[in-house]
Amino acid sequence: MRYSTNSGLKCMKLYWVTTEDHDEDWFIVASSAEEAAEYHEKAEGYDPGDAMAEKVLDIPDNIPAEAGWPSNDFLRSIGAVFLSEEPTRVVEIAGRTFCEGLLASVIDEVVDDEFEKRDGRRPNNTKKTFYPS
Repeated sequence: MRYSTNSGLKCMKLYWVTTEDHDEDWFIVASSAEEAAEYHEKAEGYDPGDAMAEKVLDIPDNIPAEAGWPSNDFLRSIGAVFLSEEPTRVVEIAGRTFCEGLLASVIDEVVDDEFEKRDGRRPNNTKKTFYPS
């Protein structure tokens, strides 16, 4: 559902939501910082109060927006430039640079390392990180 200031409903905004561990930091579309933080906590399994949401920008009324995680295409539609999409997304928007939480990329690399030990494949196409012995 699109919330529009013209119809008297909530104006949607883009928030950057983080936690102390930074494992799952990412953007959330919501009508308030509280809504964005709560969405992140519930979706990622954090306790209430663990997430902090910082407003990045107001979403223009002419761009349909739904609460939750925005797609990459949606982010581009509101001016985001992807500096990197693999292994983690790095996005420049509103004059700032944001880096996605690293937990997903770390898990992908660990999975690839295990597959590589068994049959030489890296199904997530991560690059092997060199860890000195």
